[in-house]
Amino acid sequence: MSALAALRDELRARHGWTHVDVSVGVDADARRLVLRGEVAVERLVGRVVEVAAAAAPGWAIEPEALRVMDGGTWHALPLVELDPVVLWAACPERAADRRVATELRPEDGPLQRLGAHAGWTVARGRDGTVGWLEGGGGVEVPAPRLPAPHGDDPEGLVREARSWLGVPYRLGGVTKQAVDCSALVQRLLFDQLGVLVPRHSSDQLLVAPRPGKGTGPGDLVFVWSARESLRGMCHVGIAAGGSVIHASLSRRGVVEDTTAEFLADARGVMHVPFGELLAFGRRVAGHASLVAAGVRLGAQP
Repeated sequence: MSALAALRDELRARHGWTHVDVSVGVDADARRLVLRGEVAVERLVGRVVEVAAAAAPGWAIEPEALRVMDGGTWHALPLVELDPVVLWAACPERAADRRVATELRPEDGPLQRLGAHAGWTVARGRDGTVGWLEGGGGVEVPAPRLPAPHGDDPEGLVREARSWLGVPYRLGGVTKQAVDCSALVQRLLFDQLGVLVPRHSSDQLLVAPRPGKGTGPGDLVFVWSARESLRGMCHVGIAAGGSVIHASLSRRGVVEDTTAEFLADARGVMHVPFGELLAFGRRVAGHASLVAAGVRLGAQP
């Protein structure tokens, strides 16, 4: 299908590399297209479906046989003089906009190779984040295994979250030098509980979404402002019993607001209860990554 070829060209031009290995089965009598094959990331499933639907208006599109690629070998993080390692959102060789997908601490490794271009490697972390790494990465290592939860204390999680108050905000940041809202949540849950959740807020909401703000300490609270689509990116913080701790873009750092202040500009509110975070950690434990555990990163809750 020429439309799929055009999608591949668009993605290569934007990111430097892509993987859209898709075939289309045609059932003319039922006016049905069956999509089979694999794509690099879950978000591309939706793009492929959109392209097929636009090319065949009025036809039924069946994407059930599409899957995310398994990936290749696992490699230790490369040794660098300065921590943390940067994973770029697009190949710096191609992209004018050098956006950071995420930063990686030593304990965030290893990374799984997906592809390569111009001396850069496309890699996927244990949390499913995909980005570009300079060079080929570190030495090959066995596939990792996600740990089982080792903590269950919501008050301890809140106390540790308060130790981050005042840390500067930076999109893509993951350390006490600078952090963004979803990285703050991810770091605290992994370090304090041994639970690895996805890197981005909209994917964290997939854990076990519930309507409303939640009530218990340690719950994750998600909000969409009046400017944001309810199906787009959201902001996330950790409930602390009458308040929420979060990394604020507008205030350029980690802050603690009353729940009412946190929700003041919200057009939508959801939460993930603390107990569901532990249940999620138990479900993915033992798998090499969240993707291997079947977490559909990039799917809307």
